[in-house]
Amino acid sequence: MKPLRWNFTLPDLQAKLDHLAEGALFQISARDYERLFGSNDVAAARNFAKGHACITSHSDGAILFRKKLELSRDNVPAPGVQNEQTEDSP
Repeated sequence: MKPLRWNFTLPDLQAKLDHLAEGALFQISARDYERLFGSNDVAAARNFAKGHACITSHSDGAILFRKKLELSRDNVPAPGVQNEQTEDSP
């Protein structure tokens, strides 16, 4: 089991999440998670992560934060709609 990091605070976690690149991951131990958010408050951590454009994945020993990928809507067709062919397309 990883040791508890007493000097790791919510502002530290906030800074780590804010500086993640799209798709990047940051992991904290379940013990640190419980100290920061409590043992029964998964919603608080999810809301905290969402506020920093991240999602969380929980396991018995660790919580993983992943920065969401932002897709450009300019090149993504709506479901069931085919891309229009351009002049250069065959």
